[in-house]
Amino acid sequence: MVQITCADDHLDAFNTWYNSHLPNLLRIPGITWAQRYINLEKTEPGTTRFAALYGIRGAADFPSLLDRTGSSEFHPIAASEFAAFSQLDGMSGHVANVYEQINGSPLRAPLLESDRPLSIITAGVDPEHETEWDNWYTESHVPNLLKIPGYVMAGRFRVLEHPALDGFNSGPKYLAIYECENEDVLPTLQPGEAMHPAARAELDRWVSYGGIHARDFGWGFYCLIQSTLSGRSDNPLLRQLSLLLIRPYARLLKSSQA
Repeated sequence: MVQITCADDHLDAFNTWYNSHLPNLLRIPGITWAQRYINLEKTEPGTTRFAALYGIRGAADFPSLLDRTGSSEFHPIAASEFAAFSQLDGMSGHVANVYEQINGSPLRAPLLESDRPLSIITAGVDPEHETEWDNWYTESHVPNLLKIPGYVMAGRFRVLEHPALDGFNSGPKYLAIYECENEDVLPTLQPGEAMHPAARAELDRWVSYGGIHARDFGWGFYCLIQSTLSGRSDNPLLRQLSLLLIRPYARLLKSSQA
């Protein structure tokens, strides 16, 4: 997963590049799908936060996709895309972590079959409390959240360590992704007057236990703006499908620049 903040006065150049970036990456064997999201909240004035999720076939593909240490296996398209990214202006808060799923529903099919918004949670944890905290998160916190109307599914992930990932995994160790029913329910899932009582109760439990031991905590609701997948069909139109959700994206950008 990649998260990055872009200054609003650089959004045009950033989005022009990213709209070709995902299809270019799908030309590299090993990347199976990619989806890009925009944060629905303005956390910093004059900026917009984005998240991108990528499916990788397996750890054997890391050297060709991610190894920027001069490996002869590093794919030329990946090298070109990393070089182009380094030339972008107005970027901040860049985090790129490689995660493996440790609990919950397999995400690939749900994410590629719907355009539902996501709740994305990132957190580290005090090492001395990690085992207990991890068990609480899986056995209590996630099941309680999934009982709340509006949450559809959930998956938990942990940073994957690998020699080819030097320069990655600078963000929090744990990631949780929740698929939400639609944008209309989001006010009932976050702090505010409309928050569902069960959601408020679970937030209170997080504050009294989970949050005490968490570090570098991040939470945001994101809307899908770009989806690209790689297929194995002989039909060239199906080998690579890129979908831009232009109308909702334009609305979100307009509100972010207001």
